[in-house]
Amino acid sequence: MGVNLSKTSHILFFVVILSAVSFGAGYGFSQLFSDVPFWVETLSPLGAYGLLYTLFEKYIWHWPIFRIFGIVSIPDVRGRWLGEQTSSFKDTNGKLRKSRVIMEIEQTFSTIKVNTYYKNWQTTHSLSSFITIENECILFIMFETTPRIEYDGEASAHKGVIRLTQLPDKKLIGTYFNAEGRSGELSFKRTRYTLHQTFESIGNSK
Repeated sequence: MGVNLSKTSHILFFVVILSAVSFGAGYGFSQLFSDVPFWVETLSPLGAYGLLYTLFEKYIWHWPIFRIFGIVSIPDVRGRWLGEQTSSFKDTNGKLRKSRVIMEIEQTFSTIKVNTYYKNWQTTHSLSSFITIENECILFIMFETTPRIEYDGEASAHKGVIRLTQLPDKKLIGTYFNAEGRSGELSFKRTRYTLHQTFESIGNSK
């Protein structure tokens, strides 16, 4: 994630194109306001570059055109996701336990932050990153869980790792394991791009 100057597309875009546009904006500013101090003329191209990069970093990096030209290659996983978790933990009937889970992802061009919410748990993730393995871009999440006050005490707070990949239909699937020796499968479907930072019923998460 972020700028990688070993990629030709990044050199052309971040070094050549953005610099040229910034210089042009700075030159236009100096022509419009010819009586400004010289140091303002010097700083204006830098300011223009900073503004353009900020717009790209936070707001427009996910536009399809940037994927077409190879500037962005990471999956766009922003938003609120409704999912199901199947755990290796068995209930009283001997069946694998299934739970509904809400995952919310804040993503920019160079950063990603993930949080998940369960009925009785809130999982605060300490580290999230995309890693390419055999030409497949995988989202790895190292997490820590915090039980809610009303949790029945079947397990204690723990740490673990989630591994997710994006399917062609934009769904996310993957696996997880934790320090308690449990593992399982996860599947998610995006319901919206806005974040609520809380667990909600299925009917309210669309």
